[in-house]
Amino acid sequence: MRLTSSSNLSVKQIVALVLAFCVLGTTDAYAQGRARLSDVDARLQRVEKVLDQSLLNLLQQIEGLQGEVRVLRGEIENLNNDIATLQKRNRDLYNDTDRRISDLESVGSSSELPALDDELAEEPIQPIDDQPVFVAETPAIPQPRANSGSSGPAPPVSPVGANTRAASAAEKASYTKAYDLLAKGNNAEAVKLFDQFLRDYPDGPFSDNAWYWQGEAKYADRAFDNALYNFSVVVEFFPNSPKVPDSRLKIGYALYEQQRYGEAKQVLTGVTNDYPGRSAAVLARKRLQQMTREGQ
Repeated sequence: MRLTSSSNLSVKQIVALVLAFCVLGTTDAYAQGRARLSDVDARLQRVEKVLDQSLLNLLQQIEGLQGEVRVLRGEIENLNNDIATLQKRNRDLYNDTDRRISDLESVGSSSELPALDDELAEEPIQPIDDQPVFVAETPAIPQPRANSGSSGPAPPVSPVGANTRAASAAEKASYTKAYDLLAKGNNAEAVKLFDQFLRDYPDGPFSDNAWYWQGEAKYADRAFDNALYNFSVVVEFFPNSPKVPDSRLKIGYALYEQQRYGEAKQVLTGVTNDYPGRSAAVLARKRLQQMTREGQ
């Protein structure tokens, strides 16, 4: 019996020890699991923090880009409005200039322009020796130009006298189409249409005007060499044209823009001497006064 009791005690002790080891093993595994979960949770928090910061930065960048887009749209609208205003102003300017020049071409004396003359006589013009007006030597056939895309028209074979031929309907329509483009500020397309017009009607009643206004389109695009060519063609080949005074004036302007001040003075002085009281002479005097102020 003692042996049995003793044996039973030993078994109980063994079972207790086994259970104790199991509990200890379970506790250790549980502790390790919790440690791992804590580590995973910490890593997830760090990842979430990084993602949150990245998303915040992206949202801020998106908001900034949206603000820039709104600003750019506003600027585009303002530019479109400015372009429309400039085109209208340019069209009105050309129409008004052409009308006023036509009206003033019939003026024969300076007494008919008192207001303009008084306004521009604020400073005396220094006397300049008479020199021949700049006119290009016999103009050669123009070479191909970037703004026309093809060879330009040739001037008439010889100077054109008074033209009494009536323009045909097709000729008027062709000229009007080119001039309307110029009035709208579409200078490049106007140059192309004037090229075609001058090929089709090289010595018609509108040819001198076409050469002149094509020169104005080139001048507006600051193609001063090409503009000089056009204005010189008017002076040399259309000596009876009412556009000669304005062509000589614009030759002076183009020379001024090219900083060829001595030649510009000669041309502008010739305009003031040859066309007293005309609008071209008034404008030439104004530019000469400007050059005097600038010390040119």
